[in-house]
Amino acid sequence: MVSEEDIIERFKRHGVRPTAVRILVWRALCDFDFAFAMSDVENVIPTVDRSTIFRSLTTFLENDMLHAITDGSGQQKYCLCQELDGCTAECDHVHLTCMVCGRTFCLKNQLIPPVQIPAGFRVKHVSYIVQGVCPHCGHIDVDGHRPECCCHNVD
Repeated sequence: MVSEEDIIERFKRHGVRPTAVRILVWRALCDFDFAFAMSDVENVIPTVDRSTIFRSLTTFLENDMLHAITDGSGQQKYCLCQELDGCTAECDHVHLTCMVCGRTFCLKNQLIPPVQIPAGFRVKHVSYIVQGVCPHCGHIDVDGHRPECCCHNVD
């Protein structure tokens, strides 16, 4: 568990005022081992209203404490920036999205490979999403059937 002192120090580094609610929200975010949506945060801290959670996530995002992920699920997902100084292009990593449960996982050690950008084009955001089936859902195929069920054994 992250200490309150460590959280406050991180907030100060990023110019974020350490309110009690922000500390509570940040502590909850630190417990996720996957990229989380706002609804995931709401489920773990139901005593905090939706708008307060949204404002906290927005503040963390604007101050480079989180990065946003658009994984095709229809929900904005977020991932904690691991570096104390925040998210940088040098720490952009690949994300893996399960097509069955919809969870997105950060592959923090898999950096996005460099891409040659045409002259005059300015990059604003880089995203690299790999879609597949996570180990938890491995027994289910993307269409909802088990891979070994009879409807997949058509000759």
